[in-house]
Amino acid sequence: MRSTKCLFVYFAIVLGLCCASQAQQTAAPSPNTVVPQLVNFSGRALDSQGKPMAGLAGLTFAIYKDQFEGAPLWLETQNVQIDGKGNYTVQLGTSRSQGLPLDLFASGEARWLGVRINGGEELPRVLLLSVPYALKAADAQTLGGLPASAFILAAPSAPGSVSAGESTPGSALGSAANVGGTGTQDYIPIWTDNSGDLGNSILYQTGSGSSAKIGINLTKPLFTLDVNGQELVRGLFEMATQNFASKTKGYNSNPINLESSAFNSGTNTYTLNHFQWQAEPVGNNTTSPGATLNLLYGQDPAAPTETGLSLNSKGVFTFSAGQTFPGAGTVTSVGFSAPSSDFTVSGSPITKSGTLSLAWKVAPTNADTANAIVKRDSTGSFSAGQISGATLASTAALYGLNQNDSAFAPGVQGEAPEGIGVYGLSEGNIGVYGNGAYIGVNGVTPDGYGVWGDSGTTWGVYGHSNTGQGIVGEAGTNDGEGFGPDGVDGVSHFSGGSGLAGFNFSSGDGVYATSDSGYAGYFAGDVHVNGNLSKNGGSFKIDHPLDPANKYLYHSFVESPDMMNIYNGNAVLDAKGEATIQLPDWFETLNRDFRYQLTSIGGFAPVYIAQKVQNNSFKIAGGKQGMEVSWQVTGIRQDKWANAHRIPVEQKKDARERGYYLNPELYGAPINKRVDFARHPGMLQGRASPKRTVAKASAMLHP
Repeated sequence: MRSTKCLFVYFAIVLGLCCASQAQQTAAPSPNTVVPQLVNFSGRALDSQGKPMAGLAGLTFAIYKDQFEGAPLWLETQNVQIDGKGNYTVQLGTSRSQGLPLDLFASGEARWLGVRINGGEELPRVLLLSVPYALKAADAQTLGGLPASAFILAAPSAPGSVSAGESTPGSALGSAANVGGTGTQDYIPIWTDNSGDLGNSILYQTGSGSSAKIGINLTKPLFTLDVNGQELVRGLFEMATQNFASKTKGYNSNPINLESSAFNSGTNTYTLNHFQWQAEPVGNNTTSPGATLNLLYGQDPAAPTETGLSLNSKGVFTFSAGQTFPGAGTVTSVGFSAPSSDFTVSGSPITKSGTLSLAWKVAPTNADTANAIVKRDSTGSFSAGQISGATLASTAALYGLNQNDSAFAPGVQGEAPEGIGVYGLSEGNIGVYGNGAYIGVNGVTPDGYGVWGDSGTTWGVYGHSNTGQGIVGEAGTNDGEGFGPDGVDGVSHFSGGSGLAGFNFSSGDGVYATSDSGYAGYFAGDVHVNGNLSKNGGSFKIDHPLDPANKYLYHSFVESPDMMNIYNGNAVLDAKGEATIQLPDWFETLNRDFRYQLTSIGGFAPVYIAQKVQNNSFKIAGGKQGMEVSWQVTGIRQDKWANAHRIPVEQKKDARERGYYLNPELYGAPINKRVDFARHPGMLQGRASPKRTVAKASAMLHP
């Protein structure tokens, strides 16, 4: 269904009512003439861009008591043909056999017409002027729907006169019945017999117009219709919507109200308690709008509010918070099962009474026994072959803690003739964790990986030691990685392996190392960074050329806010005082935004760039033959990696690092305000106490 377009409406309402003929003109109309209960309405439809709409459209017309809000008093939908200029004309009431109801305008109150196109938003309502109220004139043919003759009392008979029950040729009244009977004010009358007598019906009316109230079997109605007695509806009983929805607002149905009364001993008076069922919109202004049926409750004078119980369009209930249910029945049978690989079960199921038995196939033991459940001995130890650990929770797959101060007491130690000495895999926290007085984690293998840790969010390998090595790993001669005796130390004896390998697919660090005194990382060999390298500063460090055995020489890196490349050289000018500098064939592909510097050597000359870089060369001119010119050209990288990874010159710290410093001591902040502690909170726990207890280490792994 298309969304509603903007509509500018002009209208001319013409009511084709045939009233009484003027005096001394043609004869009066036939008594069978019917006043047409239709109203002509003309309008123009424009879309949101002010262009006329055209073609067949579904138009919904509604008449209201008020200009804004309120439910419609009458509505209908017609398929209307709109011409090429957006104009259309309809007759309101043609969709119904009775046309417009006569009582719609009977009260004399204002009426407003609203229009919707193709089910969209209703356009501003238009005030209907006096012409439609001429429909009331149709009532002139009848009195309360009966011919006037029905209310003419019989006149006394006189010589030569005609009684009410008789007729004469040409008589205007024809045959009229005598009307009699009795009645009480405000009761709606009923014919009590076939002789024309009226009497009181069970219908009683108070007020008039829109404030009128009708009681059935009572004389003090509280609502528009107040029934004292049972009701039977042989058709649809509809609680209409309170209004038609717009893009910004949906509307509830009118509720079904169920009222009860209970006595309150505290206030010494009765209460009126209301349950209400009402349909409420969901998904307004979406492609899948709908409704739920909701239960409300309230006690006068408070308005009913939501109980939390509702029913969706598929018949699924949503229960209120705290809903409980009684038992569904009596249990007649209880069964018991267990893994057949480990247990035998007997006595199952029990239907009335009996005993369920469970027996181990292989009893738990602290010995190295195949298929046995591990049972620790009195010291908490057990014997086992190869151990593998994996967890999907935010804990540790393999946890080792040792506080023995002997020379060699690893928290976790694994030895394998080939493969992996220690391997840990965790989806949430630490792949491998070891805490020992001397070595936190120690893995030894002649062929493979000394220590391997894989974690989903935090540390792949975490090792802490008070006196020795945090992590020790030694890999043999094949392609493997090791972690070792300094903060992190990796040694590989194979040309294709890595001294240190770290992987992280979350927001943490692949490899993290810190040191208070020595090197956080020391690489004896080439280092490759496949990504961006960030640092506080940088330099080269070599043995001092003049005293290589006793001194080092440092130079700082040249840095720039741009990804700048620098190229330079010296050129000798030709007989024209010119020189063409040929650059590599990849120069313009790699660089853009060129800048130039020229310096003449051995004398002054107004040298200049005669031709900028093009076809990977540029030209110098303005000098003398044989003069030497020193030149420099800079460019900004434009290769694919550089374009995809521009270095932000200024960048806000993320939420985790905000309030922390790379070097807090330079700003008078404490050491625990280092960014390291924000990214790796475990560092604080490591510093808190030289020798952590088992409880503290366990709390770190199980927060």
